[in-house]
Amino acid sequence: MTFHGTADVVAAHPSDVRDGEVPFDFGEIFFSRTDDRGVIQAGNAVFRRVSGYEGSRLIGAPHRIVRHPLMPKAAFHLLWERLKAGRTTGVYVCNRALDGRAYWVFAVVVPVGEGFLSVRIKPGTAMFDRVRAVYAELLAAEAQGATPAEGAAELMRRLKAAGFPGYDSFQAQALAAELAHRAERAGFPAPALAPAVNSARAADRIAASIAPVRDMLRKALHIAINLRIVAGHLGSNGRALGAIADNYASLSRDLSGWIEHQSAAGAFAGIAGAAGENLFLKAATGLLDEMAETFARDAEAGLGDPAAERERLSAAAAIYRGRAQECNERAARMALDLEAQLAQMRHRINALDAIRMQCRVEGAATASAGGELDHIVAQLDRFQDEMGGRLTEIMSHGRDIQEAAAATDARLVPRPVAHALRI
Repeated sequence: MTFHGTADVVAAHPSDVRDGEVPFDFGEIFFSRTDDRGVIQAGNAVFRRVSGYEGSRLIGAPHRIVRHPLMPKAAFHLLWERLKAGRTTGVYVCNRALDGRAYWVFAVVVPVGEGFLSVRIKPGTAMFDRVRAVYAELLAAEAQGATPAEGAAELMRRLKAAGFPGYDSFQAQALAAELAHRAERAGFPAPALAPAVNSARAADRIAASIAPVRDMLRKALHIAINLRIVAGHLGSNGRALGAIADNYASLSRDLSGWIEHQSAAGAFAGIAGAAGENLFLKAATGLLDEMAETFARDAEAGLGDPAAERERLSAAAAIYRGRAQECNERAARMALDLEAQLAQMRHRINALDAIRMQCRVEGAATASAGGELDHIVAQLDRFQDEMGGRLTEIMSHGRDIQEAAAATDARLVPRPVAHALRI
């Protein structure tokens, strides 16, 4: 399969752009299918009407015929990089109608056969407003010489700063929000996505919690080092304090090593990825099903065969339903495994309470250490309290993922952690 890149995306000339937007309803849905070069092979009546082009001008034309200069090349760079990897992608897009007016859509682009199909809806959420503002900044940066790849990297940085571990998380949350907003505005039944949304959000919180845990463990190691220094100053009287310091240092290194190992293995990102993909695929499946149903009422399908287009849409929806179920199961399984391992972490940290009390006893018996030792003990107290609370919080998010998975699949009812896995 070949692909056109961002260099092939030709912006409309500024003189071809008019103020204002083309009106269309939240309940409407666009469809188009292109070959692997982005040349339009089929479309529906909504696409033709809103774009303003006759079918004879759309069919056989590159899809960039509707590209609006308000769109940063960075967004298309990211889109095509994902499509080249075979990944279904959701993206906010500003298109240009024949008369020069704009129309915004949230597009779900699906690799299919030797090309792509796309279903699109009208966006209207607060997330959409934020994306428009970011696009404007990326466009300004491109005018100053930023490359599409640089802009795409900046877009990813913005998403992470907004709390999304990656683009998969963003597109899932965005599509779910747009579908809920669309249902409200169009008077449609609300999409049955609440469990998947809850799971994706909980998984994102787990991913976001890892950096603070890593920082806390680094601080714990520094505390242990300072305690070892104090013990060294006390000579033979500090032998017990030195052992306590060594225990804390060993724990900190072990847990830090486990965190790094799990991160390198993709465990934390894997949970977020599975839960996010589950949400996105479920939401996308609903759109594909809706588009397949509307084809029965849309006699205009360009040069495409309406029955064949319906078949493509239904086939893609069936595949995504199966993949969503697999992602749901994987997220629940990974969350259960993580819960067991975090229980072991918390057990080891709680076991230090006895050592912490011993540190107080030794400190009381070693008056020469003075306030310095009191300060270190207070730091140890805070570390154990904060780390225990953080681990409990992450385990709660993992339990939320398991419960959300069970809400749509009774086989995935959460099980108690029978034993803690060895770290």
